[in-house]
Amino acid sequence: MAKLPRPPLFKLFFKQFVIASLVCLLAAVIWPGSLLDALLGGFIGFFPQLVFGYMVFIYQGARQQHNLIKMMFAAEAVKFGLTVVLFVAVFLLVQPSNPISLLSTYAAVVLLHWLNFWLIK
Repeated sequence: MAKLPRPPLFKLFFKQFVIASLVCLLAAVIWPGSLLDALLGGFIGFFPQLVFGYMVFIYQGARQQHNLIKMMFAAEAVKFGLTVVLFVAVFLLVQPSNPISLLSTYAAVVLLHWLNFWLIK
């Protein structure tokens, strides 16, 4: 029985990492001193998606359909919970000096996830 190839997650995550790094550098140039906020925003957007990608593709094959569906819902719940916990932790522990750079980097990483269908080719 032939196995389906795994989706190119490494390429997807690498592109997200590169774009997040570029947005961090751009934010640091526009708002000096906001590099930490931009890095934290990129991390908040990137890490939950990385965990989601790992959890969803643990199971493969037609016989694992039931487990795959359960893991998809569990991974989405973990991704959402992790995002909320990371935002709360950043706002309570770090006190971002420039929330716009934090949120813009987060938005860039999350939006890139949706644009990757065109970028991955």
